[in-house]
Amino acid sequence: MTYDRHIPLEGASNFRDFGGYAGLDGRKVKWRRLFRSDHLAELTAADYAILAEHGIRVVFDLRRDSEAAALVTAWQGEAPPELIRSPLFNDEARMSTFERLSGDERARSDPETAKAAMRDLYVYLVTEPGPLAAFQRIFARLAEPGAYPLLAHCAGGKDRTGVTCALILLTLGVSREDVVEDFMLTGRYFDAAGHQARRIAQIIETSQMGGWSEAALKPLFGVDSSYIEAALGPIEAAGGAEAFLVEKVGVPAATLQGLREALLE
Repeated sequence: MTYDRHIPLEGASNFRDFGGYAGLDGRKVKWRRLFRSDHLAELTAADYAILAEHGIRVVFDLRRDSEAAALVTAWQGEAPPELIRSPLFNDEARMSTFERLSGDERARSDPETAKAAMRDLYVYLVTEPGPLAAFQRIFARLAEPGAYPLLAHCAGGKDRTGVTCALILLTLGVSREDVVEDFMLTGRYFDAAGHQARRIAQIIETSQMGGWSEAALKPLFGVDSSYIEAALGPIEAAGGAEAFLVEKVGVPAATLQGLREALLE
């Protein structure tokens, strides 16, 4: 059975299923077990009625503490999921893309410099201790009972969510091409119905940025295959997703096998 990948919601434009791809040994990633999204603070009662149909049990919030406090997830309905704060970087690290770049006049005006900085951010997410520790905690929870269906989200559902979902898909044997394709779908959905403009305003406010040219903003809020490919570089250099997660992140190989048993059919 095939499902619609995108699930239209009034309060989140980038909510989608990232299952359904071809995985290991001719098997397929199960549909309706893995979801990804932009932030959930604007979901409506109608949205929660839709989500209730999917029975989400665990939500990983990948945002920084200040972002989560500014745009609060207030889940509605019976049997709410387990909400797990899993920031890939924290406020002390000052690693918001915009905060890191706002002091660089060239980055604020030159789109190519901004794009290069985005690639650096993606490398950061798979090489620095903070994000790697967060991935270890996320994968540990995925090995425990009641982890599925799951939802992973950040602010726009693009950068932090994109890398997290890529690691899950690679663990399941999804091809590099499909991982990149899934990442690029944000370009289709995040722009819809005026959601992107609102998300941009929210991210700018919570990141305390200013003085950026419109040309330089586009690479920061858009998707480019070179971004996720920058993250894939260190993963592939480690010998692939399993070697990366076992040796660099500290996830037991048995945990990864358990994920495959739970999510492949």
